Amino acid sequence: MVDGIDKIDILVHQLSQLEEDLDRLDSGSQEPARTEVASVRNEIVDLLMQALQEGDVSARRGAAYGLSKLPDSRAVNVLIHALEDEDDSVRSWAAEALGEIGDESSLEYLVKALKEENPYVAYNVTRAIGKFPKGKVVETVSCALEVSDRNTRRRAAKLLGELRNKKSVSRLSALLSDADPAVRYEAVEALRKLGDIKVLGRLISALGDESTDVRYGAIQALRTLGDKRAVEPLVRICFENEDLRVYALEAIKELCGEESLKPVLEALSEMQVLIHQISVRVLNLRDKSSQRASS
Repeated sequence: MVDGIDKIDILVHQLSQLEEDLDRLDSGSQEPARTEVASVRNEIVDLLMQALQEGDVSARRGAAYGLSKLPDSRAVNVLIHALEDEDDSVRSWAAEALGEIGDESSLEYLVKALKEENPYVAYNVTRAIGKFPKGKVVETVSCALEVSDRNTRRRAAKLLGELRNKKSVSRLSALLSDADPAVRYEAVEALRKLGDIKVLGRLISALGDESTDVRYGAIQALRTLGDKRAVEPLVRICFENEDLRVYALEAIKELCGEESLKPVLEALSEMQVLIHQISVRVLNLRDKSSQRASS
């Protein structure tokens, strides 16, 4: 596999060098030379397309890699088909090639490929999608938030957060009720990046999510929004969840300043004293009950 890709690298480098050298030719020789080099390039692309369709796994890997370095719109359909190849490397290079070509007809197939189980392939798929026009990506990826596959929903939410397009807010907000905690977490993270105050109530509700990751994400999102209506629910988190307390305190500090932490910390200290006192009373009652029973 490595040898094949190395050979293609050499071939691509030589072709690129030829294309650069064309500028050094005199004006009379440039045009026929360009035609000749373009013909060579087309022949190489044709061979790579054929290898991707008909070759063994090593040939398909090399071909997909080569097409990612020599992007050509003629290869779009072959590369779309390669997104379903049984080999991880072929799928990964095919996704990269489609991103380099940028033909919008391939975008829906790349979005479908977000279901990918291999995280490295999925990374290349996501990167390829990010190279398309932002408006088209938002439109296509938003539809993927409602598919049955959890990986697709999760990665689609993450992508929309990175694009920071507020047209996605309502659909991302709906994902806070998703059955999968990983999807809910990515939705919270995306909403944090979007920073739309309209979802304040949904984010406050997410502080009660069964997933610690989602609750943590909600704290950070509320911290980013900067709305003081989040203070009371954040104070409640300080008392109810020791694991998330430090993050809630940081958010309160961000919203209201350093001095705002003093009453919260005092109350926490008083609560610890009260818990200790009650524990002692409970133990004393148990001991007296045990003594009466033994008598």
